Amino acid sequence: MLKRAVERHPGLRTEAITHARHADLVGVLKACSASSVSIELDMFRPDDASALHAAGFSNRVHLPRPDVLAEYWRGGRDPLPDLVQWIADGLIDTISGDDVPFIAMFVSRAGRAGWASPR
Repeated sequence: MLKRAVERHPGLRTEAITHARHADLVGVLKACSASSVSIELDMFRPDDASALHAAGFSNRVHLPRPDVLAEYWRGGRDPLPDLVQWIADGLIDTISGDDVPFIAMFVSRAGRAGWASPR
């Protein structure tokens, strides 16, 4: 469907939304004529982002709500420091999420030295 939309409207930028990790993400985006991809945080890998950027694609990483992240924290895992590092390294182009105040707080803290997880 994305490919058809781009064929009908040249110059239209589309974004593929993935809920699984693909072996050839660049190939998937080329096949559907997408300009970018939305990746769930659990599916994001820095090497995929590097390959996307090298091929001219951008990415958006979806950040779960704090109640979902709490499950990570209870299990002893905190993905937020990695996320901050990936942003600092230029691997993530955009972040999104359903909890706007949390995203705003995250962006604010990510911009400060001495990052501390917002638990």
